[in-house]
Amino acid sequence: MQKFSLISLGCPKNLVDSEFICEKMKIHGYEQVGDTSSADFVIINTCAFIRPAVEESIETIVEMINEGKKVVCAGCLVSRYKEELLHELPEVTLFAGPGTYEDMPRYINSNKRYLGPRFDGVITRSSISTGVSAYVKLSEGCSNHCNYCLIPRLRGRLRSKPIEVVERECLNLASIGVKELILIAQDLGSYGKDLGGDISLESLLKKIIKINGPEWIRLMYMHPASITRELIDIMKDEPKICPYLDMPIQHISERVLNRMGRIGGKRAVERALSLTLDSNISLRTTLMVGHPGEDDYAFQELETFVSQGIFDHLGVFGFSPEEGTPSSRMKPRVPRAIIEERRQRIMSIQREISREKLGSYVGHKLKVLLEDFADESGFVPIGRSAFQAPDIDGVVIINQGSATIGDFCEVEVTDSMEYDLIGRIHEC
Repeated sequence: MQKFSLISLGCPKNLVDSEFICEKMKIHGYEQVGDTSSADFVIINTCAFIRPAVEESIETIVEMINEGKKVVCAGCLVSRYKEELLHELPEVTLFAGPGTYEDMPRYINSNKRYLGPRFDGVITRSSISTGVSAYVKLSEGCSNHCNYCLIPRLRGRLRSKPIEVVERECLNLASIGVKELILIAQDLGSYGKDLGGDISLESLLKKIIKINGPEWIRLMYMHPASITRELIDIMKDEPKICPYLDMPIQHISERVLNRMGRIGGKRAVERALSLTLDSNISLRTTLMVGHPGEDDYAFQELETFVSQGIFDHLGVFGFSPEEGTPSSRMKPRVPRAIIEERRQRIMSIQREISREKLGSYVGHKLKVLLEDFADESGFVPIGRSAFQAPDIDGVVIINQGSATIGDFCEVEVTDSMEYDLIGRIHEC
């Protein structure tokens, strides 16, 4: 039996693909190992959304090759560079684009080195490696066509998973003890638009909230133009749905948003924020600084907007001119040094906002899902509250009390830091 190890790069959507790959590999008789040193070959599921992700993917591939490993390259790098990779990385055994993962195990030991991407469906899987939480991918691809974004080219147009398939996948995850279902897509709010009829994110939520077992349902990656009053009302009325939205707005300047090709522009952002006002929903967003046309005035507008403290969590990326996108051809360009300065200024503002917001929880009790330990000792559990998503937001560090991983506990917050909370278990 050949042993394989898998390295998953990029976002949670890629992690879902990685879990699917692992499942199919095991079905075909391969054994998964965690340590690459003991693997016969290493599968690297790559990201190629922006240049730094491309560089990380190639560096990881080269590192494994230099360690003498047989390497399989999967994912978006294959979508972006296609068959030219055969010449640039001749040491790689197999290149497998998105949509080919079910076939991939059969070709690892063949002479075929390239499986071109296929954009004809959305993967499902029956097993997970992510513990008490599980990502459920509702759709693949995107039809929004923002000017800076390669996703339609890398992943194809929007393709939604049939509602009964999503429901079946959630039921299966519930049956194996998953406590939190995290719904993901390039734009979650676009779910079902390609299927016709009355299928939508809202109609899907009404079905999966009835599933016994999971106590939390979390919504990730919502374009502001796709936020509806019905969605916000469901979130307010249904205790299973975490009062949390990951809503990348990218900017607040109308001119910059128009140049980005963002559907709805500033009006969509303002409308989405007005819908969430007084809803008790925690907001995460992603911003992009340095897009062509972002002058000092536009950046000051963004800086003032962020300073209002609207967002509980916030990430900032500097513009990257990705070849093949309309934005890469736009002028004037913002110098890289200024882009980095602007990024740091926004993060500095948000750091103080986060510190103040988290400080307000001291002395209060929160429902926390315990999911890991802070170190190998097993004595310091860590978990997350409803306003904290895995990997990207902070955690709640438990320094008093003990419980089992997977438990929901009532935790009294005793202290706070810039991004994390500290507390003691009050009741489980």
